[in-house]
Amino acid sequence: MRRQIIGAFMLAAAGTFALAAPAGAASGLLVVNGVPRHNPPRGCYPASSPVTIHNHTNTMVLVHAAANCQGPVTAEVEPGQSARTFGASYFVF
Repeated sequence: MRRQIIGAFMLAAAGTFALAAPAGAASGLLVVNGVPRHNPPRGCYPASSPVTIHNHTNTMVLVHAAANCQGPVTAEVEPGQSARTFGASYFVF
């Protein structure tokens, strides 16, 4: 009986960890300055100002005033939204 309980606990724990693992990429289409990116990986990308973003992914995108995602955030583009702002880089969550 004890082995069955331990086995059930380990199976439940493994399932929980599998569901909690973070995704490495956004799902969907991100269009930045007219360039489409399908399922863009999480990270920081360079951009030329002004930046136009059409976010058709499942995650938020932040536009930063400086390169390497430094400086103030000039736009927070939620899933399903678009924005046009100045900036030198953007971060995909």
